[in-house]
This record gives sequence, structure tokens and C-alpha cells, in this order.
Amino acid sequence: MHFTSPCPTPFPARATAHLALLMFAALTAGPDALAQTQAHSLDYASPWSLRAGPAGVFFNSRTEAQLGGQDAPGAELGVQDNATVAMEVGYAVTPDWTARFVFGIPPVSALTAQGTLKQYMPPLTGKLGSVRYAPAVLSLTHGLGQWGPLRPYLGAGINYTWVVADNDGDVANLKVRSAWGRVLELGVDWPIDRSWSAFADVRKLFVSTSATGTVPALGGPPARVELRLDPVVLHIGVGYRF
Repeated sequence: MHFTSPCPTPFPARATAHLALLMFAALTAGPDALAQTQAHSLDYASPWSLRAGPAGVFFNSRTEAQLGGQDAPGAELGVQDNATVAMEVGYAVTPDWTARFVFGIPPVSALTAQGTLKQYMPPLTGKLGSVRYAPAVLSLTHGLGQWGPLRPYLGAGINYTWVVADNDGDVANLKVRSAWGRVLELGVDWPIDRSWSAFADVRKLFVSTSATGTVPALGGPPARVELRLDPVVLHIGVGYRF
């Protein structure tokens, strides 16, 4: 079986404007208590920070599939959730605004036959293949002041999911293409001292891709899948301000 993914989806200017509007609305629509909260910044020697820790990637996939050039109603492509280790480099543009770039050790997701694709088992084994990918996120976040010992923030940005490798299963010559997406972000810092802190961060990614190929077990018909991934990425760990 051969699956080949579609070309990377370009990140449109309209999506960028949409993200800006979402951020503006979130920052201006808070309760009075939030508006009255002051940011308490420490006297850091440098605007640079580094954060690292375990991350979970939880997919919310939706599929449109074709087999032999015909639509395959109800066919679904299951995408395995992942655990990995992620690292973030931050730069405080101002005391309230921080640019963040996060990346991680590329995990591997198994792609499985779901929905009406299960009716082809056998001769299919149900494992269509697997993909090793490396998501990277660039975002801009705004601090929401000091809430007791915590410093919450929210933001938005862009994501690029780079497909490092495709591995065949029931689909031969599997190919999944890299893709751009949008990101919304919400997190909280818990300062321990002048340099160290603990953090928890959740990012919602909106990203789509596709795959094409052939299915040897079914006589070699071409297969194509339009796949919406839309994962939630949970990241926790420790941070260091230089």
C-alpha cells in the first residue's frame, strides 16, 4: 500500500490576521480583576530564557479518503498520540511580551486503519504505516500579571510540522508531507527564585496535511487521504532565566 501526503499547506496572510484579532480580543476582554492586575517583573540580567520538560501530543484527527480514485465514505486514519521531550527558547521583548520558540525530539506516530477501512482487514493488517515528525512553534505571548505565586500568559503564533521520515505498512511508499498551521497558547509560570521556575503550557495547533499512495494487499489501487490533525500539546517542566 502506498500513501503519499499532500504538499505543505502555505500559511495564509488571512490566518495571521485572524490570530492577531484573537489575541487582541483575549487581552482586552478580561474581567476587571485582570485589568487591575500588575505585572511583577524581576530584575533579570538577560531577556533570554530556556525551558524544558516532557510534552504530550494528543491528536484530534479527521479524514477524507479516496481509494482507487473513488471516495471512501467513513474511512478514517488513526494517528497515535505521542510523548516526547520539548525545549523552548524565550526572549522577553518587553516585561509583558515574550517571543517563544519550542521544538522537541521527533516522535513516531503509527497510522492505523479506522472506520470503514477496518472492513478490509484482512488482507490489511490495520497498520498503514508510521511517521516521524518534528513540530516547531513560534509564538508571542502576553503576561497577565501576578496571580499569587503564579504568572499566567496567553498568546498565538505559527507552527511548522516537518515530516522527518515515512515508514511503510499496509501502505507502500508512504509519504506524508510537512505542513504549516496556526497556534493558540495558554500557560503559567511559577517562579522559584530569581533564575529558576516551574511551568505548564498548553498549545492548540490547527494543521492539515494529506497522503497518497497504493495498497498492494488490495491489488495496488492508489490511495489518497486529506488529514486534519489539530493536536493539543501539553508541556510541563522547569525554566531558567539568564
